Amino acid sequence: MRIAMVAAVVAALTVPATAHAAPLAVEDLGTLPGDLRSAAADINDSGTIAGVSYGAGTAQHAVRWDRWDGIKELADLGSDSWAAAVNRDNVVVGYAVNAAGQAQAVKWLPSGSLVQLAVAGATSSVAYDVNDSGTVTGAATINGVSQAVLWTSFGEVTVLGAGSGLHVTNGNWVVGKTGGDVVRWNASGVRTVLDAGTFAGGNQLGDAVGTASTGGVLWLRGGKTQLGASARPSDINDNGFAVGDLSSQATRWDYFTGGAETLAPAPSSAAEVNNSGVVAGTVGPSAATWDMGGTRTVLPSLSGAARHSVTGLSEVGQVIGVATFADGTYRAVVWR
Repeated sequence: MRIAMVAAVVAALTVPATAHAAPLAVEDLGTLPGDLRSAAADINDSGTIAGVSYGAGTAQHAVRWDRWDGIKELADLGSDSWAAAVNRDNVVVGYAVNAAGQAQAVKWLPSGSLVQLAVAGATSSVAYDVNDSGTVTGAATINGVSQAVLWTSFGEVTVLGAGSGLHVTNGNWVVGKTGGDVVRWNASGVRTVLDAGTFAGGNQLGDAVGTASTGGVLWLRGGKTQLGASARPSDINDNGFAVGDLSSQATRWDYFTGGAETLAPAPSSAAEVNNSGVVAGTVGPSAATWDMGGTRTVLPSLSGAARHSVTGLSEVGQVIGVATFADGTYRAVVWR
């Protein structure tokens, strides 16, 4: 077991040589026909993107943007749907609303067909994340109480306990919430309370970042690191770096040494970091990336957009986000 654990850590700490080198161009991902707005939620290394296209009022539709085929509406249960994450095999997870008006956790296969993720006794449910083996985590309401749930790729379900599963690693560790606490469940369902606070992001080792009453926190497997009252970390990679903002300045933290590197002056924020050390975030109204050496590249703006946000970053350096216009409408974008 010890040898296996060491091998897993060594594999996780290997830095892929896949960070982008060429300048990135912005692409408007658009909406479904007749819809008004869209948002990109997640991207895999093949360039497949999961997100939502919004119609009039509160109508919303889970969608997938395939690298070469454009936008595709995913199957639903006759009403609204929502997508949260996509894995390497183009499996998308989220929820679909049934005829009774209840959200039901679902996954969409690469073909676009819908598979319901059942939980015995649940009235409603939602899927928040999927790993590369197809294991899904989320939450189900049972007897009026939200329960964190883990579904295998074959649909077998484990109820982890009160709360919500928000992030699942490739080793089936789950990070999420129980009440006001950030918690971690191992693959056997044993829960560890990390802190009272808010979860913001996690890596493949089961580490997490977020905020507590003391400010920004890194919850590592060996303990926690306080980042200060004005720190707001948002993501953490497998190779020793977390990113976010410190006093409204984009910041990268080395969580082995505790050092903090300011990437840009205020107002700026770092949203995502991949295992190559590429960081994506914003500087003022523009999206930007930083390489491992801290060199900043301002990404092209979508024509007519007033500001941009970053919502995802792949290991090959593709960035997704949202471009917002002066009239308040917004559309999903990708830089690649």
